[in-house]
Amino acid sequence: MKKNIYIALIKTLKSVFDTASPLSTQARMSLSASILGYSFPNWNFCGFYIATKKNVLEIGPYYGRMIPCTHIAYGKGVCGTAAERKETIIANNVHNYNNYISCDSETKSEIVVPVFERKNLKAVLDIDSIEKGDFSNADKKYLEKICTLISK
Repeated sequence: MKKNIYIALIKTLKSVFDTASPLSTQARMSLSASILGYSFPNWNFCGFYIATKKNVLEIGPYYGRMIPCTHIAYGKGVCGTAAERKETIIANNVHNYNNYISCDSETKSEIVVPVFERKNLKAVLDIDSIEKGDFSNADKKYLEKICTLISK
């Protein structure tokens, strides 16, 4: 079922992104966070952290009901670790993740996907779920495709 949702979302995002006036990366992130967050009711946060020159992630466009962390250092939590390693990380039980940063006590699992622009880290897509074990390699595959669309 998730696969079908992702396929439909990718089609929608491609359609929205392919406009006569090119959209900025930030606009693509805003639209993606909203569309993704709305499409999966068990996700309590879906947003982007923007990479800065100081090896710190700064909150960017997001969809969620809580106020997220505003800054995360590389190597800290799931987001900072994904930024440092420049790879997708799935934490299917955040309470067992070393140096996890909690912004919402309801979060049980998390996936963080890097967004690259010309091979440089631009941001990370951070998604939290209220369900343990909510993320799989299928989520990784489709979210990485969406992050590639964002950076084009």
